[in-house]
Amino acid sequence: MRETVLIVEDDRIVRTIVERWLTTENYHVVSCDSAAVCLDRLAQVLPAVVCLDLNLPDSDGLTLLAQILRIHPKTPVMVLTADTSADTAVRALHAGAFDYLTKPMERVRLLTSLRNAIRTQQLTREVSSRQQVTEAFAVPGLLGASAAMRAVREQIHLVAASRVDVLIEGETGTGKEVVARGIHALDAHGPAPFVAINCAALTETLLESELFGHERNAFTGANKRHPGRFEQANGGTLFLDEIAELSLSAQAKLLRVLQERRFYRVGGTEEIGTDFRLIAATNRSLERMVQEGRFREDLLFRIAVFEIKLPPLRARREDILLLAQAFLIAQPPRPGGDAFVLTEASVRALMERPWIGNVRELHNVLRRAIVLAGAQGVVTIEAVTAAAAPSVGRENLRTLAELERDAIVATLDLHPDDLLAAARALGISRSTLYRKLATYGLPLPSRR
Repeated sequence: MRETVLIVEDDRIVRTIVERWLTTENYHVVSCDSAAVCLDRLAQVLPAVVCLDLNLPDSDGLTLLAQILRIHPKTPVMVLTADTSADTAVRALHAGAFDYLTKPMERVRLLTSLRNAIRTQQLTREVSSRQQVTEAFAVPGLLGASAAMRAVREQIHLVAASRVDVLIEGETGTGKEVVARGIHALDAHGPAPFVAINCAALTETLLESELFGHERNAFTGANKRHPGRFEQANGGTLFLDEIAELSLSAQAKLLRVLQERRFYRVGGTEEIGTDFRLIAATNRSLERMVQEGRFREDLLFRIAVFEIKLPPLRARREDILLLAQAFLIAQPPRPGGDAFVLTEASVRALMERPWIGNVRELHNVLRRAIVLAGAQGVVTIEAVTAAAAPSVGRENLRTLAELERDAIVATLDLHPDDLLAAARALGISRSTLYRKLATYGLPLPSRR
């Protein structure tokens, strides 16, 4: 279906030129030469964009702009005028104009602004409609209209009404902490502390001090009493990210606290009681780690009272565009109030990318693409491609194990139903691929 563009221009020559440009680009053009005719047309059609001349014989252009936006508040209005003063441009943009073009206009500039206006309107409508679909089971910060994410949100609402401990499983970047904070925010028991700690970021000694706290002079450098995370989370939620990284010794101590809800600070003699909901997260298979003797089975049973499994982004591709649009709309607007927009080619590139790093990777690519988009605000395929290219800085270096795991995941995406073909593409035997799937905690794909 062709988009309708309403041209309000009293200069017949300019009107004819713009009509020709737009018709050549397959737009449906409706033209008028006065404010009165414009208001009459607006009662009959809903244009995708209005191109408005500010100097009309029967009305001030800014007055007509306000009338147009009252009738169709979501319709972008592009102002066309021979007035080149900055004051006029500022007044028009403050009044709600999408863009400001001075005469004589350039064809490319007009068409680019028109496409941006239509695309921004489409994105806003799509994000709004999808938000309405998910409103009944909304979770702060968790977007997705796919069936998989609807199921996740339903689980979050279900478990939030209780105080049971929760285990969240999912690949890196899928939003495990977002889910944890969503459960906490929807907790029927009201406002309470949310205390988070990354188990992989601390040594075992520091982790024990962080969890249990310590008394003054309990060890060198302990100059004052420090309440630990168990104590800080009392009455609220304790989120343990990457719980699979806990040593067996730390697992035993954690299990004891979860069973008794009492503990001692490091170097302390006073037993302290605490009551918190534990939410643990992992990107590894704890069941496999139990089989390998690297995770306590009794602790797994204790923390996995309720399990939520987050799907990778490549398994819910219908959510990619929604996530990208929501991220762009959330960015600070460019000068003039315009939002960043994606071209059709850049949308296809986003949809086809494997997203090994999931939502986190998507956001990082878009952050870089916005910088590359520049003042125009159009996120092109070139910007997306450049933003997605890996940097060579030291902070981006990855381990061989991480690279190998990513290569396996990407190859399985290409051969989801043929394990032998995937093994051949990787240059290894099928039995070796089986072992590596087990090592990295990857699910076994179906086989023909």
